[in-house]
Amino acid sequence: MKTSLKITFSLLILFFTKAHSQEDYTIEINGESFEISLDKEFQFQTKDGVKNILLKQKDTLTYNDEMFSFNFFKEYKVGKTKIEQGIEQLMLMTPEGDGFLIQKYSTINPENLKELMLGEVTKESINYGFEMERREYNHKLTSGEDLNVIQAYLTYNDEVNIYEIASVGKKDSGLLIMAMRMNDTKNSIGEKLINLIWNSLEIK
Repeated sequence: MKTSLKITFSLLILFFTKAHSQEDYTIEINGESFEISLDKEFQFQTKDGVKNILLKQKDTLTYNDEMFSFNFFKEYKVGKTKIEQGIEQLMLMTPEGDGFLIQKYSTINPENLKELMLGEVTKESINYGFEMERREYNHKLTSGEDLNVIQAYLTYNDEVNIYEIASVGKKDSGLLIMAMRMNDTKNSIGEKLINLIWNSLEIK
């Protein structure tokens, strides 16, 4: 089962998914197509005169999956990859290395994989010299599930790494969830992104 837990720093860098550029779009008006960009105004001539049109994106977007949904900031995109047969991984990361990861299982129940995940993501730091304080708390989702969350609070001199791991599942499917913070700075963009996802996460 170790192949399902390939959570290394190189993987985190690989799936760093902050959006750096706008996408072009095509809008069709009365059968005529126009190329437009986000946040860039263009003019359209109508019988009533020139109309100014501006395409804007909402500050908060929603990711929908057949098993779950969550909200995230528009500046980020969801990185998605297939780890192995029956295991799909989604990830959002900030430039500082904070982020949120969801592994979706379609052949096994991952509820008992929390400890294995915890060991995988903390072993290198502990070998380096980080001290780990383990905590647990319950987080109730908006969809009603009450998740048990394991938190690993790692410290080394003035460095702080925080990992939070939870799981939910049934007989042959489920989710393994992890939030990652590379500091404990209050109101950082990483904390805001993670809180937004945690507080909007719904299990279907």
